[in-house]
Amino acid sequence: MTSQTPPPVERIGARTTLQKLLSRFHFGITLFAVALSGLTILLAGVTALRGYADRNIELAAQLGAYGVEPALVFNDPQAVREGLEPLTRIPGIARLRVLNDVGRPVTEWTSPATDPAPILTRIFFPRPFAVTVQRNGSAIGTVEVWGDSSTLIDYVRLGLLAGLGCLLVTAFGTIFLARRFEYELVKPLNEIATVAHDVRLHRRFDKRVQPLGISELDRLGGDINALLDELQGWQGHMESEHAMLAHRASHDPLTAMPNRAAFDEQLTLRIEAAAGRSGRFALLFIDADNFKAANDNFGHAAGDAVLVALSARIKETLRKGDFAARIGGDEFIVIIDPLDNETRAESLVNRIRGSVAEPVSLPGGETYRAAVSVGVAIFPDNGSNATTLLTAADAAMYADKMTSRSK
Repeated sequence: MTSQTPPPVERIGARTTLQKLLSRFHFGITLFAVALSGLTILLAGVTALRGYADRNIELAAQLGAYGVEPALVFNDPQAVREGLEPLTRIPGIARLRVLNDVGRPVTEWTSPATDPAPILTRIFFPRPFAVTVQRNGSAIGTVEVWGDSSTLIDYVRLGLLAGLGCLLVTAFGTIFLARRFEYELVKPLNEIATVAHDVRLHRRFDKRVQPLGISELDRLGGDINALLDELQGWQGHMESEHAMLAHRASHDPLTAMPNRAAFDEQLTLRIEAAAGRSGRFALLFIDADNFKAANDNFGHAAGDAVLVALSARIKETLRKGDFAARIGGDEFIVIIDPLDNETRAESLVNRIRGSVAEPVSLPGGETYRAAVSVGVAIFPDNGSNATTLLTAADAAMYADKMTSRSK
């Protein structure tokens, strides 16, 4: 059996943000730009200082050549030393040597001062600068001059400070521009992400992306807004469809009264509420008498008109908190809740009978007088659950119907 390596699990916590990614990217660019600028400034400064140092040593050597020329003609070492005397007072000269025409030293001088930066001396003055002393076109000697860093150290310090200042200005400028770029880019992207997040988690289809400063992102935001318009329209349509279907599922299509399912749910809630407060309510079972005769004599349209009229008159007799439903062809249920000392079920039954007895105008121009049989059950006197209450109210309704027939 071969084992399969499971796919790597993506760690959500390891993800980075766009702003952090851009910050690292810009920091790398800034570091590279600053380093490159610093290296360029350093090379340019070294080159300029090297040229400056070489020029100073060359001028010093030429000055020494003019001073020792007469002494070399007469081969007078003392006069040569005197001719070099002005050069010994020039800062930056570490050593002087004069050679005759055959390369033998005539005189030599070394500065007693310590070299402040030997590294700079090795960089800028790796070898002595030599000037040939001529007389009537013939070489009569050579003047060699060694330099040191005493005159360069101040220039190097000033150059380093200036270079560091330039680097700091470049760094801060680059960082500022990078942060500005991040703000200009991340802010509109965050605006789009926030809208998408609210839509996905909270179904906030009313959210919209505000106008953005970047044309491409603004166009994207416009497309997202157009999509949200469509989704909001679909959501409204679906909500209306859902409400309509829910109404159809819980209401009778002919009379618009709640149906049997809605009544069963309402009865359960009323029993729980009444039991919790130790209250009472009345359950009325209403059945139309001789409704079949109305259908047979006047047609089904007339029968529908009678049912609509009965439902309207039953609802007119109820209080605001009471409940009425059509649970069958000509059967209605009424819940009188709460039932207190001032509200008597018998008086309400008489009101329903009187309202129903009023003539009903039929589609063909005829009139019809309806009559109903009503059974009453009291919670919790006649039952403490839905089944016993319905059984008691149904039995009372049939008893009322039999009483009406025997008259």
